[in-house]
Amino acid sequence: MDNNLDLLLQQISHGKATDEQMVQAEAQLEQMEKRMERMIDGWNTVERTNSKHARNITLRWIAGVAASLLLIVSLTLLAAHRNEQQEFARQQSEDTFDNPEDAAAETQRALLKFSQCINKAIE
Repeated sequence: MDNNLDLLLQQISHGKATDEQMVQAEAQLEQMEKRMERMIDGWNTVERTNSKHARNITLRWIAGVAASLLLIVSLTLLAAHRNEQQEFARQQSEDTFDNPEDAAAETQRALLKFSQCINKAIE
């Protein structure tokens, strides 16, 4: 506090202050009150800014985690799909023949089996 205000407040508390000193003390107290209001408003502004900044950081962090999880899930599904395709290709290559004679013999065996099944069904 200001020394002048201290003296005025002491005189007021002892009942020795004049009307002019009372007015002067009131004016100084009003100025002090306005300064305090400005400081409080400034602190509120800083607090609101900090809370917005903290909220933005939190939202960015959550978005980053969500994007990372999405990327991991996508890569896992892609790898699983690629493995399925490779397994299917491997199965197809096992069912094929390099030698045309072997392929013809296998085809005749399959047709013979099919024919026998049809004949049984007809009888």
